[in-house]
Amino acid sequence: MFDDPTALTSANWQDIHNWLTFFWIYFPLIITAAFCALTAHAFIPSLISTGHLPQSAGRFRKPLTIFGLLVLVVAAVLFVMVVKLTIRVENVWNRFLI
Repeated sequence: MFDDPTALTSANWQDIHNWLTFFWIYFPLIITAAFCALTAHAFIPSLISTGHLPQSAGRFRKPLTIFGLLVLVVAAVLFVMVVKLTIRVENVWNRFLI
């Protein structure tokens, strides 16, 4: 049904290492981008409207949004790199859903 696995070379192990490294860096970047967007567009305006923060706190929204977008761009580039490395990892293990 499936081919027997063969021994992994050092290049295969390096591809797996790179794939896992990029994959685990991607997750905190997405969490950071979501937290920045949530803070800039939900928490800050809500706290300003209820009076828990002064009106001057609204000036932090723009830099926080820009930082969140930059982190999101980095995460998108990293995601593309993960997808490209998946092709190399597929040479070793072609069943990702198992």
